Amino acid sequence: MKESINLNRYKVFLFVVVLFILLVVGGWVFLNYRLEHILTKAQPKQPYGIEVRKTDTLKIVAIGDSWAGLHQSSFGDSVFQDMLVGKLHRPVSFHSKGKGGEISRGIYNLMFEDEGYGTKELLSSGADYCIVFAGINDAAANLGTKQFLHHYRLILDFLVAEGIKPIVVEIPDVNIWNVYKDKPIKDFVVDFVKSRKTNCNMYEVKEYRKQLRSDLAKNDWLGKVLYIQVQSWNTSGLSVNEQLFMPDQVHLNSLGYKRLDSCIAAAIYSDLEQGTNSASFYEPME
Repeated sequence: MKESINLNRYKVFLFVVVLFILLVVGGWVFLNYRLEHILTKAQPKQPYGIEVRKTDTLKIVAIGDSWAGLHQSSFGDSVFQDMLVGKLHRPVSFHSKGKGGEISRGIYNLMFEDEGYGTKELLSSGADYCIVFAGINDAAANLGTKQFLHHYRLILDFLVAEGIKPIVVEIPDVNIWNVYKDKPIKDFVVDFVKSRKTNCNMYEVKEYRKQLRSDLAKNDWLGKVLYIQVQSWNTSGLSVNEQLFMPDQVHLNSLGYKRLDSCIAAAIYSDLEQGTNSASFYEPME
């Protein structure tokens, strides 16, 4: 009788173990299947042609995620515009437009849309320089560096083909964990699965920054863009400087935009006046 009870307990235990394994494996397969569409890569789109401008006005635009979207409200496009007007002594036009939370694939797609957050109208009217803010949300979504680099290159390819010089803003070590600390457990699980599928660390921007710089150097792109290093505007180097960031430690405050914009202005001035190497370390323009 005792042996029969032990056997039944063993069978129940074995059943529970097998069921648990099946649930874990099944959940993993299901999540991988559901995530396939998230990890798909956009195909290159047909260029739509840029308007040929007959004016001496230097036109600069900024596109991307919330760093572009908050530029106007946090700092003011006109402030950056005035920085360059005073230095170059020529008319300057600057407009920024971005979508908070957008990944590099979405930023590329928005370049071909007119409505909502679309930046087609901004670009099609012609521009001399385009500041690109992208990468933080790719890291936040754990999409992996391969997908990030693919779409960033699509953005750069389009801009260069249309005669617009890209300005690449290097990503600092923003604190994505600080924003996501109250996420539901189920969302953390999904993010973990994505990070394993893409072989990246959860919510870490370091590898995205490193791979982008490496890809630009390897493919001889540093001579085609202005590359704004973090160290040129952030006195704390790659780590977050709380004086320059909002309390979430992800978005810049007005002082942060002032520091960053002054370095971008210095890079543009050097590029126009002196033809300075685009990968140089730029001091802020006071």
